[in-house]
Amino acid sequence: QTDRLPEEQRRGITIELGFAPWRIDDDLLISVIDAPGHRKLVHHMIAGASGIDVVMLVVAADEGVMPQTREHIAACRLLGVQRAVIAITKADRADEELAEMAAEEAKDLLQEQGITSSAVVCSAKTGQGIDALRKAVLAAVAKSLQTPRRVLRTRLSVDRVFSVKGAGTVVTGTLVEGAINVGETLRVIGPNRELSASARGLHVHGDSCERAQAPTRLAINLAGVAVKDVARGDILTTDPCVRPTRILDVWLTPEHPLRRGSEATIFVGTARSVAKIQPIGGIHLLDTDGLVRLRLHTPLVVFGGDRFVLRGALVDGPTGAVVGGGVIVDAPPPANLRASKRVALLMALHHNAAAEAITLLAAEQQPRPVTAQAMASRFSIDVETLSAAADTLLDGGPLMAMAEGWVSRGAVDTLAQRALKTVAQHHRAEPLDPGLRRQTLREQLTTQAGANVAAMVVQRLLDAGALVMADNCVRLASFKGADANPQARQALANASQRLTAAALQGITEGGMNEALGVPPKQVRAVLAALVRSGQAIHVANIWFDAVAVKELQSQL
Repeated sequence: QTDRLPEEQRRGITIELGFAPWRIDDDLLISVIDAPGHRKLVHHMIAGASGIDVVMLVVAADEGVMPQTREHIAACRLLGVQRAVIAITKADRADEELAEMAAEEAKDLLQEQGITSSAVVCSAKTGQGIDALRKAVLAAVAKSLQTPRRVLRTRLSVDRVFSVKGAGTVVTGTLVEGAINVGETLRVIGPNRELSASARGLHVHGDSCERAQAPTRLAINLAGVAVKDVARGDILTTDPCVRPTRILDVWLTPEHPLRRGSEATIFVGTARSVAKIQPIGGIHLLDTDGLVRLRLHTPLVVFGGDRFVLRGALVDGPTGAVVGGGVIVDAPPPANLRASKRVALLMALHHNAAAEAITLLAAEQQPRPVTAQAMASRFSIDVETLSAAADTLLDGGPLMAMAEGWVSRGAVDTLAQRALKTVAQHHRAEPLDPGLRRQTLREQLTTQAGANVAAMVVQRLLDAGALVMADNCVRLASFKGADANPQARQALANASQRLTAAALQGITEGGMNEALGVPPKQVRAVLAALVRSGQAIHVANIWFDAVAVKELQSQL
């Protein structure tokens, strides 16, 4: 029994999503999701169809295919459903010819959408065809199990939240990827909030368990959050990188021509938001498959590779209809849309060209590094595939390896030239200074590239001999100090003479300033240079001639 609401039981119809287990044997448990068929409840059907392997299309033999059935089939195809079983029900109310006509019409519709199907005429009242229907479903499920499932992370889309006396907050949803263990800490992420919760208890179709493995229906007793803190459409995940986004770059298949700037409701998992449609590349009317940027009114928590459906009032008046759908390619993408560069990256991602995607992404966000985990969170490519692809791009290729990922080699080279230019500018501004403090150089580069890339660039320049370090200061290998600057050389000579003349009386900074007639900053640089060269000794803000001090020491 999947109808749990009193109104559903009273009227004998499905209004909300219903769920039931179908235990086949010790190794196979099928989760059955009962979705409403009424045209005003298609949004519930879309939420239920997200992530399913096989759809059972129920068509009454005495009524045939209904208008909303076409929308249901379109939504299933856009959500990636590839197999269907058609149940032609109420065979006891129609003759054989009418039932066969309904079956053929439904099969033709599914075939048009590229969905493989089989049809069974049956009657719950007489029992006709029930065994055949069961066998047809099991055959479709067996074929679906042959298709490998991607596992990039652990996540569950919440469809119900309620409180259980003595237990507290309970959420239910479909665990579409990964596994959850009792006691595990989960991120609970909604449009404008994030909380941390612990899985106090797990139940799969009413049975308690210590570990739940996708794909399955799952109820989780959460510790650390209240019922009011969680809502339908929220995501429970262990992914450390995912965050809500208002922008999605998608591969969109329109069911009807869509104009730039038009709006529709996007359905992803159990969440939805109003989205403004912006085809990428200057297209004003999207009438075929293509890349589109969706700008959302309400942020969503989604992942690359997620399938979605767009539903709007563009076709069927105020109630709306399915106007398109497709696959999320990048979430969240950068807000600044540079169409030509974005198209190349998005096409590489759409075609799962991992090596090309890494190269283009590294160039897009250079000089900051690309990490495998962040890419796996944004895109539908697993960490192992990304790492293997990146390995082919090293050793003189367009990427360089770092502890946390990869960085564009061209970006590192550009940043290195910037570092050398920064040090050269310091030499020109401070010819008497031994060099720029290493930490100062790294901090300047960090604002552009991050601390790790900055440290790597400085170290590479030191290893290559382009920079030389002494006393935590870096200088160009070609830097000659005051010898290459006539004005600095003359200032040093004048200061040295003044220091020698002062002998054991010493000279203050102010006195040297009067003697040289140069700005205080340059005086301090001159005095520091004399100390470094061993010509002066600095004691209590007085500088003494080193030769005079040594002569005095020898007489004592």
